[in-house]
This record gives sequence, structure tokens and C-alpha cells, in this order.
Amino acid sequence: MKLDLAECEIRTPGGDDLLALYRMLMDVFPVDRPVFTEMIETGKRFYTWTPYALYQGAELLGSVSLMPVGIWLGGQAVEVVGIASVATRKEHRRKGVARHLMRHGLGIVDERSAPAVLLTDLPAVYEGLGFKAVKQTYPAACVPEMDFGTGGFDCELVDCLDQGRLERMASIYADEYPNYDGKVVRDRDYWRLYQMLFDLYPKSRILLCTSHERTLGYARIEVEGDRLLLSELCARADAVEATALLGFVADCARQVGVGLVTLALSPDHFASETLQRHGVLLQPEPAGAHRETFMVRPRPGEPPGPLERLHWSLADKF
Repeated sequence: MKLDLAECEIRTPGGDDLLALYRMLMDVFPVDRPVFTEMIETGKRFYTWTPYALYQGAELLGSVSLMPVGIWLGGQAVEVVGIASVATRKEHRRKGVARHLMRHGLGIVDERSAPAVLLTDLPAVYEGLGFKAVKQTYPAACVPEMDFGTGGFDCELVDCLDQGRLERMASIYADEYPNYDGKVVRDRDYWRLYQMLFDLYPKSRILLCTSHERTLGYARIEVEGDRLLLSELCARADAVEATALLGFVADCARQVGVGLVTLALSPDHFASETLQRHGVLLQPEPAGAHRETFMVRPRPGEPPGPLERLHWSLADKF
């Protein structure tokens, strides 16, 4: 049956309509079921995530969501808008619902005069809307070469973040960790989102480097097939605890039986220099990891500029 989009309405759902949207998104994105279940049961906000849903009368057809975030770019904090939860009910696919919603969402983004970013398995769908794929390449280190030890520091490996740990991590991230291009500006609400997502997804772990019960740095890791993915390493760039954290990462890789650590970090991150200083030879990450394509859309009328070299943190997927 043909769908007349001109007779449909786009609005931000609330109340029962919002709960219905969450249930639709659970069906479309099964991997995110824990998140939407949590939001239904607790009423938690999803940071700056704002959904826009398309309705034909009372029937929900699809949705797109916008999530403005701040990132560091060229030494200053700028706003970008993340595009997320682009979804269409199965019975209404291939009728132009998603494209109609995307045009609406991008109109709002353009009114904010902000670049848009997204992660997708279907990059060709978004190229016609002005998005450009930005290749994300990472170096990798062989675990046997990472044998420089942990410098006598203590390590705590956690799979759940309480408020105390979260506050210590937030302080290190804001005050000690350099403002590389692509570093997300994490305010208090963002850290609440970070905590919720970390606790709900079972794959990731946090390594806390401590000395005399004081947290000096942290790393975020997860097993990804035949490798250990290092998606965050936060400490003072010139500090010995940064080297210790890399030693703890290598220990974790040995414990789970993988021989490679992928440094999914900013190209300028101090971890690469630290490893090379200890004689570790970095190599391009071998093929085999399946990850979504990162895409950017610059402000209207502007070239991509530094956006086309932007690395998006895998710890900040949306």
C-alpha cells in the first residue's frame, strides 16, 4: 500500500508514545534491548538524545534521533550532532520513511549550524544526504613485545561503575587527559549516560591504575575476536602510570589468550609513542574486525576540513 508522506506528521513523542517508540527500537535494534528496557523501567534520560517520530494518524512508522555533543577539534570545543536510532517499522520499509525523517533531522542540524556525525553498517544510504565516510585506522601491538611490566602500581579490573569510580574517572578525563581532536566533552549528564551504557553492555571492562588507594589513570578494554580492543587510555601523557596501564592491558590480553592489542585511540595519543619508546613495534591492525562506518556531514556550504580526518572514540558510540 502506497504511503503518502505529505499526510504524515513528525513529532517528538512523550508519555505512552515514547514508550511505544522504545519498544519499536528494541525490535529494530535487538543488541540495544537492554538500554531501551532500562529507559522504559526507570524513565532515565538518554543524555541530549531527542527522538523525532513519523506518524500516520496514531500509527508509528519510524524515527530518527539527534544527540548534540561537544568535541575538541583544532584546540577548541565545538558542537556536533550525532544521528542515531534511524528506524522504520518492517511493514513500512522502502516507502521513503527513513529518508523523510533524515531530511527533517538534518534540517534541524542545519538550523544549529553544526556538523552531523553517525555510525552505520549502510554507508551508501547516507552518502546521498551529504555524508562522507571517514576511514578509522588503528595500530596494533603484539602482546609478547609488551613485557615492560606495571611499575609496582596496583590494578583494579571492574565491569560495573559505582559513583566513586565514575567521579575519579571523570576528573582524570577532564584534568589529566590531553584534548585530542575528537575527544568528547563529557559533562555530568554525559557521564551518567556513559555509566548506564557501560553497566548494561557486558563486553567492556575498565582498568583502574592505583597507588595507595588513589586512582591515577584508567583504560577501557574489550575482547574483540582474536584481539583486545583498547578504546580509552586516560592518564597524564608524561606519567609512569600511563606505561603501567599499558602493562596491565597486556596482562589482561594474556589472561584471555589473545596475542594482539588494537589501539583504537586518537592518532596523536601518547600510547603509541610510549610503546615505541619501550621497543614495541606497531603495525597496522590486521583485517577481521567488523565495525560500523563512521561518517561526517559538514556545516552547510563548508568543506569537511578537519572532520575528514576525525577519529571517533569507540568508547563514545551512540
